[in-house]
Amino acid sequence: MAQKNSKDNLDRQIDENLRRVYSDAAGDPIPDRFAKLLAQLRESDEQNASKGGKGKS
Repeated sequence: MAQKNSKDNLDRQIDENLRRVYSDAAGDPIPDRFAKLLAQLRESDEQNASKGGKGKS
């Protein structure tokens, strides 16, 4: 029973730490290189759509 409580506590600590790290990272701005890549992908999709191709929606 003590091992189960210890594992539960460890699982809870890991969960809290992962949530904290994710929450911090989610608030960070997108790096410029990713923003540029997203813009290029959108532009490519728009060009494909205007040519009658199937762009992603």
